[in-house]
Amino acid sequence: MTGDPGPPPEGPQGEPSPEELMAAMVVRLGQTPVRDILLQTMATFVDCAGIRLGLGPQGDETKDLTMARQAIEALRALTDVAERELGQAQVRPFKDPLAQLQLAYAQMSEGDPDAPPPPTGGAAAGQEADPGRPGGPAADDAASRLWVPPGARKPGT
Repeated sequence: MTGDPGPPPEGPQGEPSPEELMAAMVVRLGQTPVRDILLQTMATFVDCAGIRLGLGPQGDETKDLTMARQAIEALRALTDVAERELGQAQVRPFKDPLAQLQLAYAQMSEGDPDAPPPPTGGAAAGQEADPGRPGGPAADDAASRLWVPPGARKPGT
C-alpha cells in the first residue's frame, strides 16, 4: 500500500463511522515519519502558548497563564528531544518563538499573584540558579526572575 490512504469509507449516512475514522488514523500514523509529528506538535504548542497568553485573535478571552506555562514547558521539553534526535538545524526555527513565549509569560505573570511561577523559581527546569552570582536568586531584580532557556547565558553573567 503506497501513497495517501484516501478518505475513509462512508457509513450509513454518508459519514465515516468512528471505527472507520480510527482505522484511517492508524494508517496515517503508520505512514507519517515521527519527525513530522514531532515538528508539527512543537508548532502546535507554539500556537497554543501564544493563544493562552492572550496573544491570539481572541485576546484575553482565552488567556490562561497556567495553560500557557504548561504549553511552554511541553515545547521546551520537545525542543530538547528534537535537538538531540533531529539536530540543531531542525529545531532552530523554534528557539526564538520559545524564548519570546518565555519572556512574555514572565512579564505577564510578574504582576499576577495567581500566576504559577516559572519552574525552579525562574530558571528553566533542571537548571540550578547560581547563588554566587551577584544579584543571585535572593535578589529582587527582574533579571533574577527571568525564565532563561536552557543553554542561554543568564543575565549578568
